Amino acid sequence: MPATDEDWARGYAKQALSDLEAREILVSGNAEKCHRLHFLQMASEKVCKAYLTMANGHENVRKTHAYVARNLPIIARQFYTIINDDNEISRWEISEIRRIAREIEVLAPACDENDIRKDNSEYPWQDGKGEVQIPCEYNFPNINDKSRTIIRLIRLIRTASESYVK
Repeated sequence: MPATDEDWARGYAKQALSDLEAREILVSGNAEKCHRLHFLQMASEKVCKAYLTMANGHENVRKTHAYVARNLPIIARQFYTIINDDNEISRWEISEIRRIAREIEVLAPACDENDIRKDNSEYPWQDGKGEVQIPCEYNFPNINDKSRTIIRLIRLIRTASESYVK
């Protein structure tokens, strides 16, 4: 019997939780920012895949890659109300989550915005000055992974993932 969409969503969500756990270990061990961001990016992708699998079916999600920027804010809005007694997320916070979601998406080397964004959390790249940038030495100035909004977003990713695991 083939796996159901629920099975796939549960699998993505469970792996997202594991990625968040790995990120926490890296944070407590003072690992380089690229590694902390990499696990945040992977958890974000997987919770989006869980969400999209439940909405559209696994066969329609498997081959997608760049979808964090569009879907993570939707997931955040939905699960914010669950965590916060049906209160809606504020405009400034959802706006900041949209910005962060876009930054999280481009951390994946395959999502380089048509060769415009070379910075990624995995591989060295050549910057506009011709210098090789190395992720473990780069400070990723567009995303503060210890900001209040990121911490809240991680909580929302965790809550969403837990809902798909049940």
